[in-house]
Amino acid sequence: MNLSIFTVVLILTCGGLGSCDTCFNTTSVVEVDAHMEHYVFRKVRSSSLYSCASECLMSSVCMSFNFETRIHICELNSNSSDQVAVTTRPGFLFSDINHWPKSLAGACSETPCPLSRCHVDRLGHASCETEFQGCDAPPTVANAEMHYDGVYEGAVAVYTCKDDFKMCTPSNSRVCQFAGNWNGSVGPCSQYSWDNPVIDFELELPCGHSRSFKVALNVTPTAVKKVHMDFFGGGNILCHIDFRLDYDTLVFSSRFAGVWGEGVTLTPVPMEMGIESLVEIRLDKGVYMLAVDGSSIHNFTDRYPDEILEHLKISGDGHVTAALITM
Repeated sequence: MNLSIFTVVLILTCGGLGSCDTCFNTTSVVEVDAHMEHYVFRKVRSSSLYSCASECLMSSVCMSFNFETRIHICELNSNSSDQVAVTTRPGFLFSDINHWPKSLAGACSETPCPLSRCHVDRLGHASCETEFQGCDAPPTVANAEMHYDGVYEGAVAVYTCKDDFKMCTPSNSRVCQFAGNWNGSVGPCSQYSWDNPVIDFELELPCGHSRSFKVALNVTPTAVKKVHMDFFGGGNILCHIDFRLDYDTLVFSSRFAGVWGEGVTLTPVPMEMGIESLVEIRLDKGVYMLAVDGSSIHNFTDRYPDEILEHLKISGDGHVTAALITM
């Protein structure tokens, strides 16, 4: 027999309950190395599994409990195992409270406290008191996984963005407050990396607008025509970079309020049809800097520094195998 269960049986059958008429087989109601997550609304220290069960019985909310055997932490749950799954966690005991005799609550066994908690004072008198029933489930964040063990005061919900996404807030966690809310804000998780995106697609700048970033693109021209990148802000093209393979030229320009500005033309074009190139464009201190396959090509001064850059669009006759934006 597992040592923890043996200890439970010994305590409850050899005087823990006080009389034989309340004895029962604890091995049939306690799960070893088991734990219910997400529904813990209260944590307290308990000297034994017996006192943990008593804590649960004195609460009108408690439907089951977890007991940590090493440091004797009792966790009260607002749900039962016939409603939600119980997970494996070494060092914990789990039990639904409906299997336990109400007499374990002592004076509280005869004092109903709907939607509250029974309390026994030093004189053994039972009374009802307000009980914090936990926060609601923490808010979800799109494209993020959320981990939390319960909704008790002080419970922490930790958010982890999925692959190719980054957290847009300094904090990635929220804490359950006694007022019933989760503090602060987290997210969103914004995409910063793309694999094999289709041509003619838009890349939103991760985490909103920025005046400093770098975009890296693996581009293969598929025809002797053109591939171009446009940086948009407010419907205007703040920077237009056009690889014209048909004319063996590279053009830099901009379009504001529907009117194209004067272009800057360079030759030769640093791309070849059917050959993949690493195209890197950096915006820093008001200058767009272009490099292809590690070689600096041209710096293009931002003509509209007061406009807010929103997204990048890649168009033309080409194939993009990867795109990455770093801030």
